[in-house]
Amino acid sequence: MSRFLVWVLLVVALLPSMWMAAAAWELPQLGTREEDGTYYNAAMALGEGRGYRATSVPGEPMLTRFPPGFPALLAPFVQSRMLLSLLLWLLAPCALALVYFWGRQQRFDSLTAALVCLPLGAFPLFVQGGANLAPDLLALVLVLVTVYVMEQDSWAATLLGALAGAASYLTSDTLLPGLGGVVVYVVLRRRYGQAAVYAVALLATALAWRVYVELNAAGTVSPLRDWYAGRPPGFGLEYAAFDVRTGLLVAVWAAVWRTGSRQQLSALGCFAAAHAVAVQFSPGHFFVLTLGPALIAGLATLPLDRILLGTAYLAGLTALPAMVGEVQRHRAMYPIRNQAYFWIEGKTPPAALFLATNGALLHAATWRRAVSPRDLPDPTGLALDAGIDYLLVMPFDPAAYRTAVREDPFYETVYEHDGVLIRRRRS
Repeated sequence: MSRFLVWVLLVVALLPSMWMAAAAWELPQLGTREEDGTYYNAAMALGEGRGYRATSVPGEPMLTRFPPGFPALLAPFVQSRMLLSLLLWLLAPCALALVYFWGRQQRFDSLTAALVCLPLGAFPLFVQGGANLAPDLLALVLVLVTVYVMEQDSWAATLLGALAGAASYLTSDTLLPGLGGVVVYVVLRRRYGQAAVYAVALLATALAWRVYVELNAAGTVSPLRDWYAGRPPGFGLEYAAFDVRTGLLVAVWAAVWRTGSRQQLSALGCFAAAHAVAVQFSPGHFFVLTLGPALIAGLATLPLDRILLGTAYLAGLTALPAMVGEVQRHRAMYPIRNQAYFWIEGKTPPAALFLATNGALLHAATWRRAVSPRDLPDPTGLALDAGIDYLLVMPFDPAAYRTAVREDPFYETVYEHDGVLIRRRRS
């Protein structure tokens, strides 16, 4: 009966991401975030043998903003959005299975280990990971593989952990402090040879990536390429205020202390503690999902743990209808966007340069090149000087950008339909 209940709990933990992935099976929201279009475009370039480039940007600079791990995973499947969606969702059961086995490794009983999977399975970032072109789930899986195998004292585990740690870094270089925390854990366990092999592999990977960045970064050569081919910061956090980051740090450290009080500190605890500290100094995306298992494991050590874990799962479910509704809203816009792309492909010259919030997706659909309003301090005021031929506005673009484009006196409207606006530079 206990084994059957464990399987039931694991399936229940998987249901929210399954529901979300089924609702977004063709990724209708692709292109609503700037980064997902960049990943998509980079994966297409890799799949076509053109290298790791931002092919949608004038000059096709080498892409140095993100490490190539996630686009490399997508590249073989990028021609089919259905396969992409399936690939992204398959990471969800892998992550939950790893959390379960990690819990058993940490001497949780099988029922508690399954219960730890529940809140993670309903966590909004986890649910969205299987339906958005974002590397969060891949980063989580690779981090979990790293911490799971580095708990073991064998050369096979050492080599696998080194490979998984290097792959984690190539998914996001913002994970480096947390991955360095695993080195601290292995040293504390007095496995110095294992720590040396892991650290050398991680540092060699980090050094290779930074050398690649320095050799290919555009610097200030062209302001229209800096975001794609500039020198990215080491860490990132742009979506949270300082008090939120401080609260997260305290929560992570409390969870690590709770799990560590049961037995010796785990590799996951060292990763989470180091990563939570790095978050304090991060101006961009910092992969908070990778902190989820440590936080939830801390709940499992508290009184009334099963009630707390079940309540956390139900709380996560409350966000699911809104997320599914957002997908449906973008699906309704999908034909509208495709119609605009069809017009662009037929009515604009192949060499036309666009200003668009997601130029990577525009390029993938029409082969027109584009720059982002983010690349210009005054998007429309400098568009003329930058040689931009067309300004493109989509229904989900920010209102301030829509207004600025509509009021620009140097461009005339040539297409307007269902919230899509295209303006051409006046002769």
